[in-house]
This record gives sequence, structure tokens and C-alpha cells, in this order.
Amino acid sequence: MTQSPSYRVGITGDMFDKIMAVDSARAALEKEPGVEVVRFEHGEDPVSPAELDVFDAVLAGGLRVSRESTVGLQRLSLVARFGAGYDRVDLDGCSEAGVIVATTPAGIRRAMSTAAMAHMLALSTKYLFKRQCLYEGRWHEAAAAEHIGMGLAGRAIGYVGFGNIGQDLYRLAEPFDMHHLVYDPYLNENAAAGFDIERVDFETLLAQSDVIVLLCLLTDETRHLIDEGALHRMKNTAYLINVARGAIIDQAALARALAGGEIAGCGLDAYDPEPIAADDPLLKLHNANLTPHALGYTDEMIRLCSELCVEAALKVRRGEEPASVINREVLESAKLKARMEGYRRQGD
Repeated sequence: MTQSPSYRVGITGDMFDKIMAVDSARAALEKEPGVEVVRFEHGEDPVSPAELDVFDAVLAGGLRVSRESTVGLQRLSLVARFGAGYDRVDLDGCSEAGVIVATTPAGIRRAMSTAAMAHMLALSTKYLFKRQCLYEGRWHEAAAAEHIGMGLAGRAIGYVGFGNIGQDLYRLAEPFDMHHLVYDPYLNENAAAGFDIERVDFETLLAQSDVIVLLCLLTDETRHLIDEGALHRMKNTAYLINVARGAIIDQAALARALAGGEIAGCGLDAYDPEPIAADDPLLKLHNANLTPHALGYTDEMIRLCSELCVEAALKVRRGEEPASVINREVLESAKLKARMEGYRRQGD
């Protein structure tokens, strides 16, 4: 397939208006010579190779790129994910096709740590229940003994995953004088050194945490990590918060545990599937605080992720390595090196 002289950037339909509404991101694209920006309304799920290969770079939201999506790609050099997750992109297929997969973790760090903190504060104070009491004329019920909130000082917060978001949540939680337990088999000792944390195994975290926050990636290893057995091993006074991916939790088992009083409550911003089904039993439970995978969507997050996606596309346009490359083995790909050299020659 012959490349056209222009460098085509496709922005998926779910992200186009968000990214192009950010003045700094749009201006960076508009002032770069030879760059054409296209709204990418893909027709297939997963996306087909033919749909992908009219672009040099794709800035993607929920786009699903399977191994089949990458077969025969000749032009595409980058898929930049708006956010930190990449479970909808087949990394091996992209690497074989010479396609970089990059993410924007710095853009969501504060937004998602704030979302987790918001759920923790809402649960521990029983905020939503007490707000409802006011509006329904049940003023005195809000202060009844069975509805007293949980003070956070001296309590244990358990982090499942302690990357960018977990470390930022630690900083937000520091003033509450909590004990910080971390389960993260991949956490580098140097990265952990600057934090007053106790590294524990998963069983210890389940047994000792008063609040558990899921901040890990969705992988084969973490799918249904929180299953019926894990929920049973948690304190019955504990809260579970998920601002990562819904499938980390066995959702049906969680509904049963909440209904049976095995744990005190949950705060969820991610589900499996999404959107949550209208008949999901979680929707009928008073101790389930639910938000529609949008609690982290702030103007700050949209701006940062948009700028970082655009920056990744323009770095590749100049034949440079973008930040936060996930499939780093692709950087040695002969296919990618040839494309990157072509971009560099175009810029000369």
C-alpha cells in the first residue's frame, strides 16, 4: 500500500469532540505541517485492518483492536490510548505489525485518584444515604446508631496495584492518618521506597484492609481477582472500591456479598459489562455506591490526556519514540523502523 504524502491522524468518534475541544491539543495538530486529522467512525468491532490502515496514527477511546485487526497493516504506526488501560488492544498483534501502543497514564493520575478518594469518603461517611434521608424527611434516621460512619484515622487502606494512581491516592490519603497496605507483585522496590507502605500478599490485604481500592490493570491474572472467595475473606465492615476495570470483580458474587452483609459496601466506577444492565442486582442495593465510569472525567483529565495523545502522534510524525510505550519490543521492529525513517525524511 502506498503512503500518501500527508500524515493522517484518526481520532475515534468517542474521543474526537473531546480532544479537538482542547485548544492546546487542536492547535498542536493544526500547526504541524502535513498533518491531516480525521474523525474515525469505525464500522466493525473489533476494527478491521482496512479501516485502520488509512491512518498513520490512531488516537483511541474504546476502540477494540484484535490480532485480526493488525493482519497485513502497512501504514499504521501508532495506537495511542486515551487513558491508561490497554486491555482492548492486542499487544502481540500490534508488535508483529510494527505498531506502537502508547497510553496516557500521566493524564489520568490525579483524576482517578480523586475518584477513588471520592468513593472512599462517600462510603465512610455514608454520604449518599444521609443525603437521601434529608430529601425524604428522615432527618433523625441519619444519626441512628446503625448509620454511624467510619472514621479513617488508624484504619487500613489496601491498594491492589500501586502505580501512578495508587501513589497519587496515597498522597491524597496521607492527611487521614491511615495505614497503607499494598499488594502489587510488580512494584519496583525503588518506586516503593518513597512511601510509608507495608507490602503484603493478597490474602493479608483482604483480611486486614478496612478499604480496598482496585487500581490494577485488567489482565488474565487479575480477571475476577475479587471473586466469591476473596469477598468472603474480607472484613464484614470493609468497603471495596473499583476505579479500574469492571471484570477485575465477579460482579454477581459482589452483589450477593453486599446483600448478605459479607462486606459493608462498595463504590464502583467500572462494570462488566458496560453499561451496567438495567436489571443488575447491584442497582437495588443501598450499600452499593455506583457511578457510570465517568467519575474521573474532569476538565483537567480531558486536557492532559488530549495533549498527551496528540504529543504521541506528533512524536511519531517526527520519527521519535512517544512516551508510555506499552509494547516496547516493537521499537526493534524492522517494519516500524522503516516507517519512522520515512517520517524523518518527510520532515527534512
